[in-house]
Amino acid sequence: MSDYICDELIVEIFERLPPKSLLRFTCISKSWFSRIVCPDFIRKHALRSAKNPQKVFIRHLTYFNRRVQSFYTLHPEDRLPLSSREGYIGITPHEFPGYNFHIVGSCNGILCLYDQKIRKITLWNPSIRRKLTLPHHRSLRDYSSSGLQVAIGFGFDPITDDYKIVKISYATYGRDEPESSIYTINTGIWRTIAFPTTLLINVSLACFVNGALHWLVTEQGNIGHCYIISFNLSKEVFDTIPLPEPSWESTQLTIIKGYLAVIANEGHNSWIWLRKEYNNVASWSRDLKLNTGPYEGKISKVLQLTTNGDLLLTTQCEGYIFYNHTKGVRSKLASVKGLSIILDIVTYVENLVLLNRGTICNVNQPS
Repeated sequence: MSDYICDELIVEIFERLPPKSLLRFTCISKSWFSRIVCPDFIRKHALRSAKNPQKVFIRHLTYFNRRVQSFYTLHPEDRLPLSSREGYIGITPHEFPGYNFHIVGSCNGILCLYDQKIRKITLWNPSIRRKLTLPHHRSLRDYSSSGLQVAIGFGFDPITDDYKIVKISYATYGRDEPESSIYTINTGIWRTIAFPTTLLINVSLACFVNGALHWLVTEQGNIGHCYIISFNLSKEVFDTIPLPEPSWESTQLTIIKGYLAVIANEGHNSWIWLRKEYNNVASWSRDLKLNTGPYEGKISKVLQLTTNGDLLLTTQCEGYIFYNHTKGVRSKLASVKGLSIILDIVTYVENLVLLNRGTICNVNQPS
């Protein structure tokens, strides 16, 4: 083909193709292999893929053939499996790397997985079935039986074109000062970084927005005082952000309409607060009220879909719910099998990131 089409046009065509097609093309010739695994091509392909409609990644857990199985399904945002298992017709389930893994971050089609039992962090790209297992870090390995808790954040630094993982280690009972360290894919090493020395008793899942990671934290001895700790991935410095008052009502950080958002529970109702001016301390504003009934319980997680702005909610009693806030209509997400449960949901976009790193992750379709 290269005898008839210029190199620039070949690259332009390749950038528009899905990862599965490109993986097959790597076997055609050495020159095509070199083009596709080139870091610059992978970066350009990822930038173009980011403009494509994202999918919803649903992780399931089931007991089948006398063993526990963890698998996932991918769905277009406008075709979610609502109310009936028929929503899974035509959807192929794929095996998840392990049921001990928890999804602690998702960025540009890469999932950051953490196995709390053996303190292992793995980056995984499901679209190309490739993974990168991070080396053990001292606090991840040596304190496995000391009651030390670990909070992990995962994001992308566009300045250095690098993915970074930040780890905060803290004692549940606040006996030790928190430690923090950072791992960058380009260097392949862990580094210790300075962290505020306040004793902490709780750190939430991280939220990545505006080039920074964010955690909702609670101080030891002052349970009613919660705030946000942020970490700028380019400058590699921590900062604090106050929450809307009363701060103790805030339960989760998320991204709504492209802004950093806080979910605050008030009785049977929940509010979404948006920080529309990131560097303005007084810029929190109430944006949306989520009415929940007495049988649903408090909302613990909110994920916004980009296609139409609808929401996926997690409630204490009802699990995962699809919520059309303009019509006030809600529907429960269905499970695949009668004994399966939905463990986690993240948005996802397919790309080639990790193609030139890590190892093949051989997982099969569940029976």
